Amino acid sequence: MSAPSFFLLKIESLRTRARLLPRLRQTLGLPPERDIRPEQWEVLENQLATVANRILHQLRVYTDQHLADRSNPRERLALIQRLGELELELSQAYNFYDVFMDVLTQRLSEPIGSLLRGCDAIAEDGLRRGFLADITVTPLVVCDGKFGASILREGVNIQRNVPNPIPFIAIPYARIAEKYNLISIYHEVGHQALVKLNLVSLMQNVYAKAAENAGAGHLLQNLFANWSKELGPDFWAFCLTGMAQTASIRDVLVLPAPMMFQFSAAQPHPPAYLRFLTSVEWCRALWGKGDWDQWEAEWLDLYPVDTLDTTTREVIQAARKILPAIARATLNTRFRKLDNKPISSLFALNELEPAKLKKLAVLDNMSSPSFRQLPTGVQLAAFRLLREKRAQKQTEIDQHMSQWLRNLPNNSREKKVPNYGNQNFQSRR
Repeated sequence: MSAPSFFLLKIESLRTRARLLPRLRQTLGLPPERDIRPEQWEVLENQLATVANRILHQLRVYTDQHLADRSNPRERLALIQRLGELELELSQAYNFYDVFMDVLTQRLSEPIGSLLRGCDAIAEDGLRRGFLADITVTPLVVCDGKFGASILREGVNIQRNVPNPIPFIAIPYARIAEKYNLISIYHEVGHQALVKLNLVSLMQNVYAKAAENAGAGHLLQNLFANWSKELGPDFWAFCLTGMAQTASIRDVLVLPAPMMFQFSAAQPHPPAYLRFLTSVEWCRALWGKGDWDQWEAEWLDLYPVDTLDTTTREVIQAARKILPAIARATLNTRFRKLDNKPISSLFALNELEPAKLKKLAVLDNMSSPSFRQLPTGVQLAAFRLLREKRAQKQTEIDQHMSQWLRNLPNNSREKKVPNYGNQNFQSRR
């Protein structure tokens, strides 16, 4: 019998490429100081190995069933059909492989590689609440060219029928030049955290009820229920960085006036105008008067509502009136699954008192061992408030924060991390 050269070449090609799938780590060869965590590799490699093993197993089965009888036209057609199906499956697997190849290749270059590793440490810190760190893979942070940050959550399909094994957070390249605005990483982590805690729908109910109790009609009740999907993650970032989140979101949300008031019943993002003012109300509810009062006055002056059309103006003004009620509901609503405590109980808000943060915002003190022992969110907040003072040039702050980010992964592992929140969360609100 002549050698089945065509079939053997195709079988060998499929086998070789399938065996390469689990070798992403060796193919990339990330240096240790820029490598991702072993547990992150474990999750990623397990998914790639599962696909590779399934393809290799099927390849053996199809070869045993059909190759020896290739002289039979029916067997030849069956074999080529099966090999074609494996080719499509392998191509889909490599689409997944390519996504993570692109994400991780950024870490081969410097300084981006080590800075992204520091960003990973910020994301990891955002999930150190209750049991979340035990059930969630530490997110990967990647740069991209989009306007704002975003997250692809764990478990969401990265492509058809292929769940994402590792959440990854995309930040604009520009954020690397404005490291004091990396607070947006905490917002994206908040999306993952609230889903893991099964709080998304409960937050919608809380916001709708708060709006109703404040006298809002059905339109605003529905809008705030939908907006909770973004305001909830904003609050997560606020609980980690306090008034610095308010300052940062004010910076990030500066847009042309017409865009500041845009909203849609189908869009979870609230108008940028209201989003900043909601954060102001959190500050006010916790700490009374402060710098945020001046920030708010400037905001209202820069974005007057009297230029809006009647319908938009009425909705925006009505929504603004009930922001204090929304803020109180966010801060005070207790959930059975959090042992009848509010979401804020998962955080050390006492570390974020404005007077404390403003005292920390001194560049000379930010290299001290005591500063490095503070919660990561507190450190990041201090840098944001340092920028607010404008006592140092942006380039000075950037240089200092670059070194801070490079050291952050080691500092985070060395310091004792408090486990805020009760581990024994209940199953119902």
